[in-house]
This record gives sequence, structure tokens and C-alpha cells, in this order.
Amino acid sequence: MEALRERLLTIRSTRVYTQYGPEDLLKLYDDLQICLKANDSKLDEVSYLSLMEMLFNVEVYLSKDIEAEVVYNTLRDEFGENSPFLYVMKATLLQINESDEKSKEFIIKLIASELEYNTDSLSYLLLQKKLLSMELTTSSQEIVLDKSLKLVEKFPLDAELWWFIGNLYFKLGQFDQAKHCYEEVVLLQPFNYVAFVRISEILYYKVIRLNKKISKSERTQILQESLNNALRSIELNEMFLKGWSLIAIVSKAMGTKKDILEVSKNKLNEIAKSNELSVQDVKTAELILKNC
Repeated sequence: MEALRERLLTIRSTRVYTQYGPEDLLKLYDDLQICLKANDSKLDEVSYLSLMEMLFNVEVYLSKDIEAEVVYNTLRDEFGENSPFLYVMKATLLQINESDEKSKEFIIKLIASELEYNTDSLSYLLLQKKLLSMELTTSSQEIVLDKSLKLVEKFPLDAELWWFIGNLYFKLGQFDQAKHCYEEVVLLQPFNYVAFVRISEILYYKVIRLNKKISKSERTQILQESLNNALRSIELNEMFLKGWSLIAIVSKAMGTKKDILEVSKNKLNEIAKSNELSVQDVKTAELILKNC
């Protein structure tokens, strides 16, 4: 149960689930149900609320709106309406039942009237992050990035915010800045295997982008750093498909890591035959094997 709990908390903190397809979301939904019903004594209140928030969001993505409202009502009855996570859930329900504008109005009014200068920094942070995620659909990435950087100055210990900013830099092709953000994530969350593999991915893309602009020794150095981060990711999660995929790709690119390449190919074969993976993940593993 500990491994499942930590894996789910990592998924939640990185919000990688926001990029999942229906099959992966259903698997995550089932895993959350198992974890939250297990009466795990090591699941503290903040972690419990974090997982319940993720369950709520997953239900929204799966169009299980009634179940999402049940989660909201359950938490409201247990913790009261004035809880940081409940504020964000209420904003999401306003999006679903009314409109984005109504949701934004609720958040902006709440921040202006109660949260801007009081001691409830968690509520302020969560609502500001909710606003930023909503702004991605209406504002340019550069505008959202600027606002995010101002927010992280106030909350430099928020790993989720660093992850969000890293993703913005990544999409803008600013790899060095993105790498810095993901490095902040692993400093705050040393067991965040998803962040380690994202660093590995960035370094590999950097080599591709620079190509002949760097020396052979610089290329080898960057690829080695990429490989090290990918290896760290699978130390933390042995069945992490993206980690093994990058190990295979990078070790092949280096040309001197044949043993590691063979180990990664064997592991990808094992993962491809696993019943726990989605169809898409199996296809990904098979494609990597074909190209390596």
C-alpha cells in the first residue's frame, strides 16, 4: 500500500494525470478507490485531501459529474466549506454547472475579499494556481508564465508550481529554464521519478537541438547526465515505461552503453507483456523496441 500511496501522491503533485487518456484515467480512478478505501494509517490529512482532490478531478475528466459532487459534499461535511481544497473544487463545479467566467468571478472575489492579506496562504496559493490553469485557455503561454513566476516568488517551496512553470518553459522550447524548474521539483520531492525523467528528456532534446554546435565531449557529457536522470527514475519506479524508454534511446545515442541498452530492451519487453499497462503504453514500448 505504501508504494501505491507514494505513486499516487507523485502523480498528484506533478498533475501528469491531466495529460492521461481515458484508459489511463480509468486505471488511476480504480487505484485511487483502492488507496482511499484501505484505511491507510500513514495517509495524513493533507495527503488524504490531496488524493481526494485528484479523485474529484479524475471524475470530472471522466464525466462522472455526480460522483465528483459527492466527493465535494463528503469533504464539505467533514471539513467545512472554508477549506483550501474545497474552494478549488467549488470553482470547478461552477465551471461545470455554470461557466468559466462564473468560476473566475468566484475565485477573484474570494481572493480580494478574504485571502489576499490574511494568513490562509494555502487557500490563496491553490486558488491562484486554479486561475493560472484556467488562463491557459484564454491567454498566451508567455502571459501565464509571467504570472506564474511572480507567484513562485511568493511560494518558492511549492513543487507543483515549479512543475507547472517547467511545463510552460518546455512548451516554449526554453529547455535550460525548464530543466531548472524540474531540478527545483526534485530538490523538494527527492522521490519524484516523473521529474527525473523530464530532466532526462530535456537533456536529450538539448543534444538533438544543438547537434553539430557542440563538441563530441560536450555531447557525451550531456547524454550521460540525461542517462543518469533516467536511471534514477527507474530506481524509484521499476516499471516506469518512460524511464526505461529514455534509457534505451539515450544509451543507443551514446553508442558505448550496449549493456545498459540490452537491459532496457529486456525490461521494455517485460513491460510490453504486462497486463497492468494500457494499450497505448504497450504500443509505446513496442515502438521503442522496434527503433532500438
